[in-house]
Amino acid sequence: MSAQPDPSSEWWTTSDVAAYLGVGVATVSTYRTRGQMPAPDQTVGRTRMWRPTRIIDWHKTRTRAGVGGRRKGTPG
Repeated sequence: MSAQPDPSSEWWTTSDVAAYLGVGVATVSTYRTRGQMPAPDQTVGRTRMWRPTRIIDWHKTRTRAGVGGRRKGTPG
């Protein structure tokens, strides 16, 4: 698993988001194409980028179908 990305960075790429969520890059791409996560804040060429705060805030409030959601304070 990759090291956690720096939350104070200006931008996170798909790889950074995947590392933060503890999933593969393909999973993040699937979330994005299904509309299950925030749209990228910026796209440069084929590189999609998000503000870290958007991903962190989204992840804190999201629920996962079939799992019943996460317990408070439980990462991932």
